Amino acid sequence: MLFVEQKELVLPGTLLTDNDYKLGRNTFKQKDKIYSDITGLAYFNSDNVTVIPLNYKYEPQYGDLIIGKVLSSSYSSWSIDLNSTYNGFLPTTELYDKNEQNLSSIINVNDKLLLRVAHVDEIKRVKLTIRSQGLGKFNQGVIIRVKQPTIHFLSEENAFLASMIRECTGSDIIIGKNGLIWINGRSEEIEKIIKIIEYIDERPFQHNLIKSVQNIIATKLII
Repeated sequence: MLFVEQKELVLPGTLLTDNDYKLGRNTFKQKDKIYSDITGLAYFNSDNVTVIPLNYKYEPQYGDLIIGKVLSSSYSSWSIDLNSTYNGFLPTTELYDKNEQNLSSIINVNDKLLLRVAHVDEIKRVKLTIRSQGLGKFNQGVIIRVKQPTIHFLSEENAFLASMIRECTGSDIIIGKNGLIWINGRSEEIEKIIKIIEYIDERPFQHNLIKSVQNIIATKLII
């Protein structure tokens, strides 16, 4: 059975379920029961249970699509700010070519990059990759920071809403698992999108939030 409701605020150690769910983020199992590992919002999907933190803290996991900022560079790697307790590193071998091109001309300090988490070891060293289609440097657009429930709301729970926003405004949106969202389009449309996302970010507990957001998107209201 479920011991808490969908989107209920839970504390560390709260019993979530004794059903046969898979462990999602920020949960742990003990004697066939699943508990919350943090303070956050409980989410039940078809086969797993997850707890989404209320703050900006991001815990890197393999395969996550993230937006990072270059902090520094060395001969072997770039250090990347992940909007987390931990920084990541992007090996220079990710961009090495036979011509031994000057890598500093490709990626510089303060550049914003779209990356994936390639590996997280036991001491939380986060290796990143840029070797997949669509990954790379952002040369335009704006990046905003939101709470983790908003990331979950737009990327997993109701991903269709992000598609609606794209279609309604003719803009591009990329949602990073680490609490950062990239938006690119006409300036007036970017402003509308930011207002919609801020609306979501300020109301993680609101009843009928999906319907409210759909109405805002459909009418292109500026809140």
